Amino acid sequence: MLQGMEYREWINSKLEINKELLYLTRQDVLDLNLTDDEITEMTKEGMVAYSTDNAEMPAKIGIHPLKDTLMHAMPANMKTLSSAGIKWGCCFPDNMPRFGYTQTTCTLILNDYQSGSAISFMDADYITRVRTAAVALLSCKVFARQDFKTMGMIGCGVQGKQQVSMVARAYPQIEKIYIYDRFEAAQDALIEECKQYTNAEFIKCGWEELARNSEVIFSAAYIPSVPNPQIKDEWLPKKGQTIIASDCHTHYEDVSIKAADKYYCDSIEEHELFVTYGMYPWGLPPITGETGAALAGVVPGRENDDEFIFVNNVGMAVEDIVVARKIFDTALERGVGTKMPL
Repeated sequence: MLQGMEYREWINSKLEINKELLYLTRQDVLDLNLTDDEITEMTKEGMVAYSTDNAEMPAKIGIHPLKDTLMHAMPANMKTLSSAGIKWGCCFPDNMPRFGYTQTTCTLILNDYQSGSAISFMDADYITRVRTAAVALLSCKVFARQDFKTMGMIGCGVQGKQQVSMVARAYPQIEKIYIYDRFEAAQDALIEECKQYTNAEFIKCGWEELARNSEVIFSAAYIPSVPNPQIKDEWLPKKGQTIIASDCHTHYEDVSIKAADKYYCDSIEEHELFVTYGMYPWGLPPITGETGAALAGVVPGRENDDEFIFVNNVGMAVEDIVVARKIFDTALERGVGTKMPL
């Protein structure tokens, strides 16, 4: 990818910086049809850059208008890509029953790296969905046993669908997929959409059956203001099991989390800030390292088949910015989107 002034000159040949920006609707972004491999590659680059001091990203701050809701400001500077911007990420768990659309809604601004001028405003629902699924898949590659045949998915909305589809395509040996959601219609919709990607059997179930039978457990549920553990410690086999959460491990008892042989997270700084928000009332367990550091080989991932590994990736702005850079560049190249005056 181009960097520095060379990148700015390329942008300016297609978009007059500081006089117009590229507006990308939700459909514009979807129409670009980026591949899983492209998304995963860019997401990995962002995670590794953050954990090796090649990116600048403060811990996300936010506001919480209603109970169990959040609106987070997520800026990031990808030094290795000459790319910077900010995502405004919102999660309102009752959106679907109240208004008929997804609980997570996001928008993103990209800025010219040399002058700071806004160069793009885009819908970021897709970015959030695919980069979160890519983080789950990348975590699976370094922390899970690679011969696993059963997986569990907590949360069957758009995010759950994306995670199941990406993981199932990457691991065709999976035989059973246990799924839980508070809405049965969401479970049915996930099965209908994801069955094309796998020959695995889908099993709609409760918390206990999922916990006892899944070698790898993923989650894509909302983050409540106070953790509400639903999975009892005695249900988890632990030996060789991998838990890859994206929701502040809210579903698990503290004893389970602290029983892990290794505990990883995407950003130590962000997790320490979340402690002050009350999201980890029992405190954080000892952290083995960041997921990006494991991907970079700076810290070890899984080292034997018996380890019980807990991973908690709550999402980072560097992931959004690298994927947004790919979307922006591709849209400019293909003439997708609307140029709007500043």
